[in-house]
Amino acid sequence: MPLPKHAMPKFFRALALSALALAACSADHHATAAASAAPAPASTTVTPAVRAKIAATVAGMAPGAALQSLEATPIAGLYQVVVQGQVLYMTGDGRYIIQGDAFDVATHTPLNSVTLNRLRREAIAKLSPDQMIRFAPAHPKYTVTVFTDVDCPYCRAFHANMDKINKLGIAVDYLFWPRSGLGTPSSRKATDVWCAADRQAALTRAFEGDSPGTAECRSPVARDFHLGVDLGVDGTPTIIADNGVVLGGYVDPQELLRRLQQVHAGQRAQGS
Repeated sequence: MPLPKHAMPKFFRALALSALALAACSADHHATAAASAAPAPASTTVTPAVRAKIAATVAGMAPGAALQSLEATPIAGLYQVVVQGQVLYMTGDGRYIIQGDAFDVATHTPLNSVTLNRLRREAIAKLSPDQMIRFAPAHPKYTVTVFTDVDCPYCRAFHANMDKINKLGIAVDYLFWPRSGLGTPSSRKATDVWCAADRQAALTRAFEGDSPGTAECRSPVARDFHLGVDLGVDGTPTIIADNGVVLGGYVDPQELLRRLQQVHAGQRAQGS
């Protein structure tokens, strides 16, 4: 007997209702992610039959949601699946789903973070400088990628500290993530900023509450938004280190520097 709708796992209910749901503006909506090292799974093979069964389950419960990642885990018969920035675990026949993190006690490694850090790191590495709006010192020590919304108060507070952030040797690459979704006033403002002759100045004006002016051009706002969904962004600002670790939402400049030093020190300690 099939499950009634109310018994559907809440992950899939949320996806089925809307993959682009309104997200909250957050002061610090993510904890700093943990280590990026992980043990090799007992078997790295995902057979075509397993992939087909898992893909069919995902498609049946969340139409339109594509598999971003499908990998075998160290647990025999259990596979890690990433769909729109969310991690879950499924059996190879696609019948059973487990929500939550898997933790390797021997290495003190949360497997969800390992996978999402890698996906974010790879996605950011593929972006070229001309696909973002950059505020940077002459010789940055660190670079962060920030999904932002011009109408988000915490995003405005973060940007107001830009001079201090840059003086600490931190470069900021902005991507747009209008919390209200595409086709909204916030999305329109993001497009106007991107299409302005001076994008840096237009973005600063927008954060200060002034109109960046109306302009038309080929805008990356939709691409940025969908990328954010795929990387698990659920609020703004979302600040991501260049190694894929989410550093949090709004933090002051000194705390941002401390978190960057911490995650990079951890990375060096692991030899990665």
